[in-house]
Amino acid sequence: NNAQSSDEESSGMDEENPVEEEDLASEAVFDAQQVLAQYKDSYWRWNHPYRIPERKEVWGGIDAPVFWRIPLSGATTLEEIVTHCYNMIVAGTTGSTKDGKAVLSRNISEHLSVLTLDDGAHYLNIDMGSKEGIQKARTAGLGRSGVADVILTRYLYNAADLFQNTGHTGRCFTMLRHPIERAIALFHSLKRNGVKAVSNMDIEQYSKSSIAEGNWMIRMITNTMEGKITRKHYDVAAEVFGSKCLVGLLDKYSESMEHFAKFFRWEEIKSINTRHPHAASDAKEREKDLEGKRKCFRSMVKKGVNRHQYAPVRKDSSVWKDLREKNFFDIKLYEYAKEMYLKQQVVYEETGVV
Repeated sequence: NNAQSSDEESSGMDEENPVEEEDLASEAVFDAQQVLAQYKDSYWRWNHPYRIPERKEVWGGIDAPVFWRIPLSGATTLEEIVTHCYNMIVAGTTGSTKDGKAVLSRNISEHLSVLTLDDGAHYLNIDMGSKEGIQKARTAGLGRSGVADVILTRYLYNAADLFQNTGHTGRCFTMLRHPIERAIALFHSLKRNGVKAVSNMDIEQYSKSSIAEGNWMIRMITNTMEGKITRKHYDVAAEVFGSKCLVGLLDKYSESMEHFAKFFRWEEIKSINTRHPHAASDAKEREKDLEGKRKCFRSMVKKGVNRHQYAPVRKDSSVWKDLREKNFFDIKLYEYAKEMYLKQQVVYEETGVV
């Protein structure tokens, strides 16, 4: 039973985290109803049909796929797949921060342009990697434009603003990794990138420090970046996540990506076709194009991007214990997500659109 496969992390959790005065104070200033309202009409429920432009007359709006980008959880590989295998127009960060050289720009509206980079990737000229960038994207009309094939952002809460009062909705999907394994990966990432704060630390020191993240997923869903995370925060996050997001799991990466590709009909996206520009009118070219996409997809899923090896951490170690305490509620959400993953198999048994 996958939902109980991590008893060591889940057993006795509530006993380890009794309600304290600090919890009550944190809950007192937390507006649960406001958080729930932020998501209510901005993201379509995961168990509802995927609304595409061809069925707009039936459903009254369309869904924009919003990938909740959890760091160090396979997001870079997914970005490579959508940009270079499926040639999608992506609303992320590259179009704004100039990570690549733009060789072509197509104006979509007064404020939105599609930038084609020198490696062939297509990005909108907006920055979904910051709250300020998301507000600019809202002003530019990203949510109602329908131009982005996929939106990539860490800020799921803020991205809800894109769709308010537009008649359209976001469709949340994400890839999850065990929170302790992700915290360990973050330590090694900071080390590789020469971050001074951890330069003289070993992983045991890091696990006890304030640099190690605590309940990052709960904080991002509830927009609670400061203060203590309590059971009330978790309950709200679980309600949002459990109703709005399609789940992928890093340890089932290939299967998860196949689910996403099927549900969101990646093979049918025709936004900008740079590999075979005549594919739309030629059956042989269409088949060639499709096989090229599938081959690219399989290769990218197998080899991945930005993968690194490092020494494992024992589950009976002090490091694991410290990180478990810091990520108590994220671990609960992860265990819940594994149950959701099994429950959501039904949506992939169909084509994704009723």
